Amino acid sequence: MENPPPVPFLGGWVKNLREPIYCIDVQRDNRGLWRGKNPIDDAFTVFIAQFTIITTAYVMFRLLLKPLRQPKFVCSVLAGIVASPQVMELTKLFPEKSFPHEEILLVRTVGTLGATYILFLTAVKTDVTVVERLLKKALFIGFASINMSTAIIFLLVRKMNLPGVHKGFFVFLFAGGISLVRFPNVVYAFDELNISTSDLGQLAMSTSMLCEVYVSVRMMMDVYFKSDSITIWAVSSALALLLIIFGVVGRLIRLIIRKTPEGKPLHDLCILSISIGALLIAFLADMIGTLPLGVIIFGLVIPHGPPLGSALTEKVELVAMEILMPMFYVGIGYSVDLASINMTNSRKIILTMIAGALAKLVGATLAALCCKIRLRHSVLLGLLLNIRGPFDLFLFLRWTAEKVIDSETFTIVVLSEVAISAVVTPLIDIFYNPHSRLSASSRKCTRSIQKIPRNVEVRILCCIHNQEDVPGTISLLEASNSTVASPTFAYVVHLKELVGRATPVIAPYKRHMKRVTSGGTYHIMRAFENYSNNSNHLAGVEPYTVNAAYKGMHEYVCRFAQEKFIPLIIIPFQGSHEMAYALEAIALRNLRENIRDYAPCTVGTFIDKGMRRCMGKGRAFSCKIGVVFIAGPHDREALALAIRMVGRPDVCITVYRIIFREVDMDIQEVMDKEIDDALINEFRAKKVDIDEGNIYREVEVRDSEQVISQIGNLKDKFDLIMVGQKRRVRGLFSEETMLGWTENPELGVIGDLVASSEFCGQMTSVLVMKHPGDTNSSYHGSISRKPEGEQCLLERTNC
Repeated sequence: MENPPPVPFLGGWVKNLREPIYCIDVQRDNRGLWRGKNPIDDAFTVFIAQFTIITTAYVMFRLLLKPLRQPKFVCSVLAGIVASPQVMELTKLFPEKSFPHEEILLVRTVGTLGATYILFLTAVKTDVTVVERLLKKALFIGFASINMSTAIIFLLVRKMNLPGVHKGFFVFLFAGGISLVRFPNVVYAFDELNISTSDLGQLAMSTSMLCEVYVSVRMMMDVYFKSDSITIWAVSSALALLLIIFGVVGRLIRLIIRKTPEGKPLHDLCILSISIGALLIAFLADMIGTLPLGVIIFGLVIPHGPPLGSALTEKVELVAMEILMPMFYVGIGYSVDLASINMTNSRKIILTMIAGALAKLVGATLAALCCKIRLRHSVLLGLLLNIRGPFDLFLFLRWTAEKVIDSETFTIVVLSEVAISAVVTPLIDIFYNPHSRLSASSRKCTRSIQKIPRNVEVRILCCIHNQEDVPGTISLLEASNSTVASPTFAYVVHLKELVGRATPVIAPYKRHMKRVTSGGTYHIMRAFENYSNNSNHLAGVEPYTVNAAYKGMHEYVCRFAQEKFIPLIIIPFQGSHEMAYALEAIALRNLRENIRDYAPCTVGTFIDKGMRRCMGKGRAFSCKIGVVFIAGPHDREALALAIRMVGRPDVCITVYRIIFREVDMDIQEVMDKEIDDALINEFRAKKVDIDEGNIYREVEVRDSEQVISQIGNLKDKFDLIMVGQKRRVRGLFSEETMLGWTENPELGVIGDLVASSEFCGQMTSVLVMKHPGDTNSSYHGSISRKPEGEQCLLERTNC
């Protein structure tokens, strides 16, 4: 049989192929093991084998290196080397010289496809507005670190005259590429380290975003203007590509979004068309030498978040990350030639890589110090900007294909990148813990309802997960008794899981955002706005949206409460039986727990079982509230909130104080009892002055069984019951022991009891209060709010 002719491919010719790798030759159906043909000679068989090997190797490296805090990038590169033909031949898994020529073409094609899609999706998820607040710092730090590293590498390469690096103008491109901080690398690394929502992580992400654009444009323009004969055509091609992306594709995408009904998902044909369009743009950009920049610009044109950005992410990212990208690392391992390493040349390349990383660290540290960032965090910022990832290797592969660096240089550079990541990532994970810093900040300045003067504005942070949380939260605000002397101001924050975005963000909600938001944000905010208007603006409302991963969302909530001097956070409670997905229920439960642990103020967990009935149509607001008071700061928070409610028409409050007989108290308990008595006396005095059906009762008990019995008598008597999360009564009410019998331990023993279906069915709502700690910090009622029109990421304290 004669060899088939070359296969036409996109205007060119794929040469040196004996047959197309995507065709099935009916005359070669004897390739099976029992038909006289070795299946290892087939490219597809080798491809499947390598995919299986790299997946298995990756899992093993993750398990082995997890105690050393190694990132996924290091494990992936090592797994790619293990799955390479060189290693597999050494391990005798495959016979020597058994790999077909088509195998490497298939591996590299699939790997490049995966890297292109990940780059495109990162651009889709990128919100360029997040750098606005940190623009000056990010520009200064980014330019200082990149330029210092580029200069050092350029001088060392010229000085040492590296034999594996092409001479001339490429030395400058080599220095710039090694120094580049790739935004996609930073995004995935920070998500793995769970520092995307931290202040330092936000600054590093903004810096990397600007560095990506700066270095890419600079290198592209340098290449174009280096050859005068092609400058006009190159620039014209680039401008034509930009015109196609912004003028044609961008308008078409916006038209598709406008034509899509609100709340309806985009048609799968749209997702498929845009996915194919990304490859076409990548092809056109690669023809003019700007593949990364072209793909990034096309991704930025697509609106991040729902409906389009999130749909693309959900449908494409998993396939690209878990199926296509592993073969990218196999291609890296295929190109790594450990046998080519020469110690003399290797020392020079390693010295250059280390010097470049140290120069970037020093440049970022000095620039951060000039921006008045603390020394510790300045050094950590320099480490963050040394994060390495697959897109650095993608650039090195292209240099190898263009033969501007040799195999030895490529091998040493790749191993150096892995070594730098293996050192930098554990240091960041060890020395930068946003949670410890958040806890320290919370301890310095905590607020509670007890400490608020009765004649100042009460600020409440209302966390909303979905539209079902709105009626009960509004009823709770209505019961809080907003007056001219003591108005209520609610910061309403819609908590939305980070989908279709690369950068988490908290931002004020605007009414014009109706068409670009999802999850009912518009209807949620409209309901609170109507409530504010109906209250004659005695209850103010300022809406925000938070887009972040659940595992880091509490940082935004806690910092927001700290900066706005908020004494009370209300978080909704969803039981596991109310959630459609078990993973979401677990994530929300962890979120509530993190907010309670790190909040700088009182946290109220609200179990809404029908508070909306208090605002029935055609009648005035009416609510019966019960307070279970035993002792301690948590119970005092519930009572302090009840005191503020006294005086609200048609709100009747009953306080049940449970007193233990014959209790031996230590000094701390004696002091607590004096504070308890003072707050009880304040309620009784206010009750006498108002005298609108408010009741105070004392009940004496001997043990925990009598406590449970007395609380059981409150069945079906109230619309809302407020309790503290825990209290300290030695010996007589052992909560630590009783928590093992509760369904929801985070609500405390009494909170779980009154929230159970056996207690009040689905009729009585519950508010469980958790005090942040006993402090003497005062309430800063004079702090002014930011104007509603000001855009911000999040006001943060200095690093």
